[in-house]
Amino acid sequence: MQAHSFDLFDTCITRMHAYPRDVFYDLGLRLAPASASEAARQRFARRFQRARIRAEKVANWLARREGREHADIEGIYRHLRWFMRTGRPTAEMVQAELALEEESLYPIDETVESIRRLRAAGHRILFISDMYIPARLLGPLLQRLGVMEAGDGLYVSCDLGCAKHSGRLFGHVLQAEGIAAADLVHTGDNAHADIGMAQAHGIQTVHFTPAHLTEREAMIAGKRIPRAPAASWQAAFSRRCRLAMRHAHPGEAEHPLDGVIFGVIVPFLLAYVLWVLDDARKRGIQRLYFVARDGEVLLKIAQAFKPEGVELRYLYGSRRAWLPAVANPDCDFWRNTLAVPGQQNAPGDIVARMGLDESEAQLIRGWLSIDESKWRQQLTRREATAFINRLLSHAKVQQLVARSAEQKSSLAKRYFIQEGMLDSQTWALVDAGWVLNTQAALERILYSDSPDTTTCGYYIGLSDGHLDMRTAGNAYAFTPAGSLFARRRIVVEHGFLPSTQDSVSGYAERGTIVQPNHSAHERAVEREAYARRLHMACEQCASLLNDTPALEAKLRDNTREIVNSAQNFLLRPTSIEASEFSKFHATPDMRQDSRFQRQILRSAGLRDFMDMLARTIDNETAFSSPSWIWPEGALALSPPVTRALFYPFFLMRRVGLLRT
Repeated sequence: MQAHSFDLFDTCITRMHAYPRDVFYDLGLRLAPASASEAARQRFARRFQRARIRAEKVANWLARREGREHADIEGIYRHLRWFMRTGRPTAEMVQAELALEEESLYPIDETVESIRRLRAAGHRILFISDMYIPARLLGPLLQRLGVMEAGDGLYVSCDLGCAKHSGRLFGHVLQAEGIAAADLVHTGDNAHADIGMAQAHGIQTVHFTPAHLTEREAMIAGKRIPRAPAASWQAAFSRRCRLAMRHAHPGEAEHPLDGVIFGVIVPFLLAYVLWVLDDARKRGIQRLYFVARDGEVLLKIAQAFKPEGVELRYLYGSRRAWLPAVANPDCDFWRNTLAVPGQQNAPGDIVARMGLDESEAQLIRGWLSIDESKWRQQLTRREATAFINRLLSHAKVQQLVARSAEQKSSLAKRYFIQEGMLDSQTWALVDAGWVLNTQAALERILYSDSPDTTTCGYYIGLSDGHLDMRTAGNAYAFTPAGSLFARRRIVVEHGFLPSTQDSVSGYAERGTIVQPNHSAHERAVEREAYARRLHMACEQCASLLNDTPALEAKLRDNTREIVNSAQNFLLRPTSIEASEFSKFHATPDMRQDSRFQRQILRSAGLRDFMDMLARTIDNETAFSSPSWIWPEGALALSPPVTRALFYPFFLMRRVGLLRT
């Protein structure tokens, strides 16, 4: 019979705290006088955390002087009074720490499942830990967590006076169990104590590190103590989501962006969808339409939450499908989409954005007597405005646009009615957001016969200059208008909300129903793998929250910190994260044509600095030059000299003097 031993913390179990010492701060908050103010409680918690850390160091130092390598928890708290007077008995503080530990701890399912298989196969199961909680207290806790069973062996350093770190505990276990080193396999996370020291005794080892924090999780938690409880919890939540994903999909390869996926994007999207569902219930909204394609992953999250009282549906649509359906010279928001700063703005591009096909565009070129070379020549802002005025004042163009818009609007309205948007249920859209052009277009199409009726929608964010309620209807935003999420909208759409579907170009009648038409695109392998990974992670983590109400409640409580963390990522991606995102391409142009694809980011140089300077001081240059999709990501890939040149721009942006 072979024996298998396991380290405990970060191998079999781990905490909903980023680091063990974070438990002491939360414990201090619990032990603080009930009558104290919040500021006083936090001061007490900081003092308690420092005192608890020092007490453990002193207790271990005194234990070593007595020939023991580890003190126990009672000994630690007996020395706490040297550093802080809490006014509470030692036994009460010990019990309070044990209770908090049990609340924070959860089993690592991957390891526990492996243990169960080994136990069922008849192997001896042992647990070996360098820990200050004695076996008489730790054993029952492990059994309640479903990790340990009666008959398993448990060896704890504070009981035996020897530790894995020195290797002596392994020698003790081999002797106590009466087994040869070659018959023992030890699994643990610590490279020195679990791997190096075990191998020095001739024991086979398995190095288990998934419960270690990723670089992004460590950034979220912060380096200094005391860490903010919300930051510690968010980093630990990311770890828990990663571990749940590993267990649910054991053959699924990890992604280089897992740190961002689980540490930033998944919590942000979970918090957004929970906010939408909560607010919809408060407002009595009975149905939510998640709009393609940004709404695809949001719908999957909502479905995993299994909300009661709110029906979830998917709505195929896009700017490209809806805006041409409301084409009209008197429609200001439609006119504003024809010439777009930083994109292709030749006469042919402007006409193409009207939703006309190539043959119709050539008719217009003939009516306006524009030769082929000028049809493809980029226009300045003033020239583009003059061309649009000339274009939309031409009688034949007006007739052509009106016919095209009427046909598209009729099909779109039939699709909306088919999807139940004129049923008696109250409903709202769910989408990424920004200017509200699509909501305004939908409202104009759907309620052309009843202009007093308004739509409403939920959005991640809105731009500073978004359409008002009279034009677009009601809009509820998860983040403030003009926030960084709106200014980095393309990064949010492609990094936070990647879709596995092709874009919707319009609608067509097929038999008795109306179905969406899709534009087929060449799909990059890297982006497809990322989208698939993110969608799986979102569904898995939403299911985890749905099955664990306490986690869901905690995520709601920490929504503000989760949003701040996502914003910090957009402002300060690591070079590795930026390098991975540089493999992705976006198509800012509403035509969604692969010809207009651009990298989300690339390394910046001196010429890029001069271009940004020119765009900042000259509106015409800003209109004609492609804008940076993710300047902060570009800087993460750039040399220090370039970062120093760009720094003033980002400083001015942060204080509100400049929009970039």
